[in-house]
Amino acid sequence: MKEVVELLLRADRVTAICHENPDGDTLGAAIAIAIAAERLGKQSEVVSGDPPPPFLAVLPRIEQVRSAPQLEPDLAVIVDTGDLQRTGRVAAEHANWLSRATIANVDHHVSNPGFGAANWIDPTAAATCEMVTLMLPALGVPLDAELATALLTGIVQDTHTFAHPNATPRTLRVAADLVEAGGELSRLNRAVYADKPYSTLALWGRMLASIGQRCDGRIVHASMSAQMLQETGEQRSASEGFVDLLGSTRAADITVLFKQVEPDSTRVSVRTTERADAVAITSAFGGGGHARAAGCTVNAPLDAARELVLAECEREIARADARGR
Repeated sequence: MKEVVELLLRADRVTAICHENPDGDTLGAAIAIAIAAERLGKQSEVVSGDPPPPFLAVLPRIEQVRSAPQLEPDLAVIVDTGDLQRTGRVAAEHANWLSRATIANVDHHVSNPGFGAANWIDPTAAATCEMVTLMLPALGVPLDAELATALLTGIVQDTHTFAHPNATPRTLRVAADLVEAGGELSRLNRAVYADKPYSTLALWGRMLASIGQRCDGRIVHASMSAQMLQETGEQRSASEGFVDLLGSTRAADITVLFKQVEPDSTRVSVRTTERADAVAITSAFGGGGHARAAGCTVNAPLDAARELVLAECEREIARADARGR
């Protein structure tokens, strides 16, 4: 944390950058860093190569998120991003800008290789927003309702409102401080997990109809195709939270959601119980994340990607059994 704080205090301009297909944790952390930098008298901006999903309209200043950097390069704080390429269009289209910036890497993914001039990686944190909350006192920036809302949103989404095992006593203490500062827990939980339009539920119905299992139900999977999106008029971001629904399957040790991105590209989200390692599965395809939650992109059509990943899931089940889990 100390090296990131020093860079933030020295910088004149701060660009907080999100990962592609942004969620509440990357957006909440980036917005909070930009607000903190502004309160320290610096110029700041939030950049996301992909637009924020509609359900995160609850975030403060969400309408100010930019699709590309507009400030001159100074300090780029890349948040909740396992590697630089995960910034998507930012890395692909603004490589020259990034090469002229000092990069601070703030993340909680165990698979993060440390790609910044300063790297603060804490796999014990449930969310990058948890880390940013802990950093604010070192910056001398007090919590208020605006910061608390941004930061609590990320924690709510990454812990499924404290239902996932990544929620530690420290996570709960941090969240309590955010609630005390004005973060409305029930409103944020509803925005992230409950307020869904009919079109989203229609999409989820089609995804549930695609459900399958392997290894006597220890692996459960479902898919989201481009046709499903077309039929329901939904965006890919509407799948957010669906993999957690799959995870409620009683016997499943591994749950997998396959999302068609392009005809030859499939995004994969993996969740596991303590009896399997999600990173062990996704790393076989160049992905990463956490032991209980990880992701990857497979450069193959949906059906082919499904078979490749499920075969790796079966190997992880065999490895887990061999370990005596």
